[in-house]
Amino acid sequence: MSELQTLEYKREYNQKAQNTILAFLNTDGGTLYIGISDDGAVYGVNGNIDEEARSITNSFRDSVTPDPSGYFKVEPEMRDGKHIIVVTVDRGSAIPYCYAKYGLVPQGVYVRVGSNTVIATREHIRHMIKDNDTGQFITELSIEQDLTFEYADKVFIEKDIKFGKEQKQSLGLIRPDGRYTNLALILSDQCPYTTKAAIFEGVTKEKFKDRKEFAGSIFKQIEEVHSYLHVFNRTRSTIEDVYRVDSPDYPPVAIRESYINALIHRDYYIEGSVLVSMFDNRLEFMSLGGTMPGVTYDLMLTGVSVTRNEKLAQVFYRLNIIEAFGTGIPRIFVAYENSDVKPEIPVIDGGFLIRIPNINYGILPQMALKIISEFSRFNNEQQLLTVFQDVSFTKGDAARVLGISASGAYKLLQRMIDRGLLVAHKEGNKWVYGHISNQEANKQI
Repeated sequence: MSELQTLEYKREYNQKAQNTILAFLNTDGGTLYIGISDDGAVYGVNGNIDEEARSITNSFRDSVTPDPSGYFKVEPEMRDGKHIIVVTVDRGSAIPYCYAKYGLVPQGVYVRVGSNTVIATREHIRHMIKDNDTGQFITELSIEQDLTFEYADKVFIEKDIKFGKEQKQSLGLIRPDGRYTNLALILSDQCPYTTKAAIFEGVTKEKFKDRKEFAGSIFKQIEEVHSYLHVFNRTRSTIEDVYRVDSPDYPPVAIRESYINALIHRDYYIEGSVLVSMFDNRLEFMSLGGTMPGVTYDLMLTGVSVTRNEKLAQVFYRLNIIEAFGTGIPRIFVAYENSDVKPEIPVIDGGFLIRIPNINYGILPQMALKIISEFSRFNNEQQLLTVFQDVSFTKGDAARVLGISASGAYKLLQRMIDRGLLVAHKEGNKWVYGHISNQEANKQI
């Protein structure tokens, strides 16, 4: 008999034989005959056949994770008057299985390709995980299993929430087979997904003011990105009645909800960073993956949410990072309800963009113009009171002295009369203006 994808012969049990059992487990199952050469010649197994069978069972079970027990059996058999061992393997339910000492890396995972046992590539391992799972990245087996949770532990302690093995299992960080999911990877200190933030000068991406990349646990990125944006979120102060009113460029709740939304709804199957871009007039949050099927712009505004990464959203909810499912987008718009400018969610192919406007953009120049105008008016009034201190004058006289139009002079003179700086009377068909004493005028200004 020739070797097939589900059939293999080995003269003795060695590392290559063990690799073949692992490959059968990860592919379509198969049968391994030990004590038979590649050409089908029977050589048999030396020594105590029962002890050899137990040794093979223990060796394979103890070296592979998750536990493959129940998916293979090792039995002695007689063939041509000689003892051989038959290893029958079923396809496992927790694929990919790997050698515990290596983990889910190529040297730890074997598969069958035709009649050959080969090392699985990293891309093949990813496909095995995806094909054997639910299709939601967050619940799938993490390729990286050597994870630590120092930053996550700190966050859970601050919230007075337990974060032991039992809690990790209930939250979805640990699978029933004891291995970590991608949710654990994202929350761990080894999280490979980053956030790139950039501060631009003006309203285009031509010139950077500052930029920074944030890595590590997603909890760490949340804290550091918020702190970073806070530095550049300027505050404008005004006096209303007797109180000072502070108005930041961007409502903090809008920044927070926009960034959290980008983390929860991004497609983690796609490699790449969440992008945060601040311009003079707007702040943009771009995540990869686009909206979920059936979710329209109007539905988002009403709070309807189809979460791409539901387990991640549940963890955020447990920690009060989000208030409730689906409230993020409405809260962003509520933050701008008293503003003339509004957030935007433009349609982006393959991505999800939230654009929140700078509430104070353009206001400061307008205030400066108003100050200049007031200062100019004050100077014009002073000039008229000085030049025409002892004489009466007409609207035309005021226009010539100030270098302004007759209509402009007329408006200025009327304001001065209203404020008690000038008096007017008619001489013939012209209005003639005079002023109260210089001392009194200075008190009024």
